[in-house]
Amino acid sequence: AYAVDLLGRMHWHKPTAGHVRTAPAIHPARMIIIGTTEGSLIALRPDGSVVWEVPLGGALEGAASVDDEGHIYVGSGRGEVVKLASDGNVLWRFATGDEVRATPAIAHDGTVIVGSYDGFIYALTSEGEVRWKVATGGRVRASARIDADGRIYVGSQDNFLYGIDPGGSVLWRYNVGQDVDSTVEIGTDGTLYFGSDDGGVHALQEMK
Repeated sequence: AYAVDLLGRMHWHKPTAGHVRTAPAIHPARMIIIGTTEGSLIALRPDGSVVWEVPLGGALEGAASVDDEGHIYVGSGRGEVVKLASDGNVLWRFATGDEVRATPAIAHDGTVIVGSYDGFIYALTSEGEVRWKVATGGRVRASARIDADGRIYVGSQDNFLYGIDPGGSVLWRYNVGQDVDSTVEIGTDGTLYFGSDDGGVHALQEMK
């Protein structure tokens, strides 16, 4: 992990035992949260020193997310979604059927939305219970995006982008023809932008 200023000057470099392939998450307690392919979740201070390091037992290929209370959520190659307290204490682990490489998305009500390589998109309560799950026809590598009305957009390797309402009902599926591993971005007018393995970028406007 590196810290670089706006002029490209390195402030510090923190070596890790594994590769760091994901974006850091900034914690309100002035910590930088990073995951490694070796399976460790690490909290760093702004000066690069380690606050804590927790082995989670599987490669961390997706970034961590932090909720309004400072709890941390991350998926692992062990097939789990893990919730940790700000001190690094593991609060719960939810087991899916395969690797979790997506970054968990947190809804306004605290629901955690995350896909798994087992082909499901999960909605978990803040206590780690399943609120609902949606089956897709392929592995889910993409991270979910949630709009202002709570609707969820997430792609699957079954070639579809899914629009899902907050209660878990599938509103629509859009067939791209190739894997959708890209996370959706939402424009100011509600347009959905995402890439896919067809080599293109798509722009969709949801019919309301």
